[in-house]
Amino acid sequence: MDSTEKTSTNTKPALYLGAFLISVVGGILFFFAEFSWWQGAYSWGYDFALYGEFVPWYGKVILVILGLAYLFVAFVSLYKLYPFIKLPEDVVNLLELIAIVAALAVVGLTVIVAIIFAIMVSDATDWDFGTTFYTGLLGGIVATALLWFARKTEPAK
Repeated sequence: MDSTEKTSTNTKPALYLGAFLISVVGGILFFFAEFSWWQGAYSWGYDFALYGEFVPWYGKVILVILGLAYLFVAFVSLYKLYPFIKLPEDVVNLLELIAIVAALAVVGLTVIVAIIFAIMVSDATDWDFGTTFYTGLLGGIVATALLWFARKTEPAK
């Protein structure tokens, strides 16, 4: 028995489009929005983001890696929708598999950054996760699922 499902001809492009949109928005948010925030003893608020002045260098590097991973997933999803250059089929399959791993890595790195952040601000008076934490966690899971299902579906003939 074949492990692929026969579906409508519009299903596969819709799945790639969903992964593309989530990844583009996620990539942009990692570059321009906050991952989390904390409040100091004298009511000063700080953002854990690329523009945050009290964010350690390794935190900024990880945020850039997360944004670039999302943009890679967006690129592969766009290529699967509109193959703008001719690549061998085995390279395309490898790129798609790497994109699935990259989307899953976004989830893992988001959790790691959240742990690092929680340790970093353990003495703060108040802190919480922001936009890109939820984008990395939920968006990465959804993008992984969309790419996985798109890979496993075949249009009905």
